[in-house]
Amino acid sequence: MDLAWRLARRLGDGRFHSGQHLAEELGVSRSTVWNALQSLQDRGLEVFAVRGKGYRLPEPVDWLEADRILKALPAAVRHRIEGFEVLGEIDSTNARLVSAPPPRPGQTRVCLAEYQTSGRGRRGRRWLSPLGTGVCLSLAWQFQQPGRHISALGLIAGLHVRATLLAAGTDDVMLKWPNDLVVGERKLGGILVEMRAEGNGPAHVVIGVGINHRLAAADFKQIESAGGLAATDLAQHRETGLPPRNQLAGQLIAGLVDGLASFSAAGAKGLTAAWRAADALEGQRIAVEIGSETLLGMAAGIDEDGALLLNQAGAVSRVTAGDVSVRRRE
Repeated sequence: MDLAWRLARRLGDGRFHSGQHLAEELGVSRSTVWNALQSLQDRGLEVFAVRGKGYRLPEPVDWLEADRILKALPAAVRHRIEGFEVLGEIDSTNARLVSAPPPRPGQTRVCLAEYQTSGRGRRGRRWLSPLGTGVCLSLAWQFQQPGRHISALGLIAGLHVRATLLAAGTDDVMLKWPNDLVVGERKLGGILVEMRAEGNGPAHVVIGVGINHRLAAADFKQIESAGGLAATDLAQHRETGLPPRNQLAGQLIAGLVDGLASFSAAGAKGLTAAWRAADALEGQRIAVEIGSETLLGMAAGIDEDGALLLNQAGAVSRVTAGDVSVRRRE
């Protein structure tokens, strides 16, 4: 795929490029260029082909660049990064960091990818993000003493991602327990936390984040056909221009690193109050599917461990895992 990624970046300016000029520039045949374009289209990149003009993308694409992202980070965050990579294609950024050695305590490793062949959402669902349409990244962190609130880490990550999006000018972003970023009833992004730990020893944690930046009409249909919440993107909720993807990636990384450092120092202090301001479910009638069982009740926030509180006729129970959907009154 190296040739395909070189071709994608060459087309990133949104202008027409003739097949002959591309072939000469890349040192390959025109048929090789055509095959590479097909592989990009198979990965969700829309390419226009016009006889006599050549190939172009519908609009310019801000391809992810490691140098640009790193330069956008505050110095204090850069000093915490001991590994950083931006890849064209990978099975999963989370899987890459989970299988790698953990970073040193207080440090982080970061992996971003333009395309994931096996990007994962919660409960094993596939996370779909066609080329150039979103930001998909993962951060690794090591906790020497995880503490009893480590189960709330996904919610804390969600709060910091939401704060980043609000600060960047995207209003009305809320959090649907446990890991969905939503605007109204549509999903803007998601968070996946994976952890390796043995007994009471150190915990190697990887936090994956996927945000829809700008999706095409076909992308919405593909995502919705995969099940789960209907999708939305940042482009639909901006009164001003979209932040470039490299800028957004840097802001997300900085927010997550700050959140992980704070969690290392203070645990989940203030979690329930912070969640209350971001909770997309509180006070709504919901259904929670746990295996073959469905629980009905009113969402009543979370506890300090991050568990969902479900009010069933005055009896409040804790839910630590399950699929949640809002039930409308008829």
